[in-house]
Amino acid sequence: MSISTRFIAFFFSSVFFLVSVSVLQAQVLNVESFRTQADADTTAAWNGETVFDVSLSKFNEQVFKLGNETNAAYFTGKHRYLFLTSVELINVDGSSVISNGYFHLRGTFVEQRRFSPEIFTQFQYNENLGLKERFLAGGSVRYRFLNRDDIRGSVVTGLMYEHEKWGTQEQPNIVNEYIKSTSNVAIRGQLSETTQLLMIGYYQARPDQFLKPRVTSENQLNMRISRHLTYRVRFTLTYDTEPVIDIPNLTYTLRNGLIISF
Repeated sequence: MSISTRFIAFFFSSVFFLVSVSVLQAQVLNVESFRTQADADTTAAWNGETVFDVSLSKFNEQVFKLGNETNAAYFTGKHRYLFLTSVELINVDGSSVISNGYFHLRGTFVEQRRFSPEIFTQFQYNENLGLKERFLAGGSVRYRFLNRDDIRGSVVTGLMYEHEKWGTQEQPNIVNEYIKSTSNVAIRGQLSETTQLLMIGYYQARPDQFLKPRVTSENQLNMRISRHLTYRVRFTLTYDTEPVIDIPNLTYTLRNGLIISF
């Protein structure tokens, strides 16, 4: 390994451990962020990635964050199955600890066709926002409108059942159960041999309140350092027209980290 390559790896590793900015975790789980990487490989039966996130910041209070995100995909040659998990622990001044996490399963059938049916289920919680539990299950149809080596694009639309339980120490628990529409548009472009840009937009709403959605936009820049190591910068913006409890309508997250691919 050359000196310049070592310096780049050391620089990005330092950035990963020393720089992390996040203000309220986004509410919509972004499945497309990983699946666009998995879709590009139509030969390997298994592929995946794991991300480790550690940060320490000190302003009025000392905040320590520890997180792990692990994603895997299994491709049968015709169908693809995704397994996504994430856990984040946040400690404030060595006393209070809050936790965020999710577990997601998804199957895409006859994936190589322009139209592909999907089924999915998910469990999620976010103590930072007061989301005690969210369970959902549903189905959708994926349409691929771009499928070139340098750029890929897809549109997904479907319906899902969603059960949520919200609450904080200051507010009583609220339980909701709805049928919702869920749609997204994803575009992944190859800027260079080692740099990739991913842009995704989500729109989720109840059919009877379709113009009162939960909208999410995500932009992600991936810079490959080596075959199994990638540096990632990701900005996520979510706007909820009618939050269930008293939290901001607009939440956002800016993160960077190292991805280990396998």
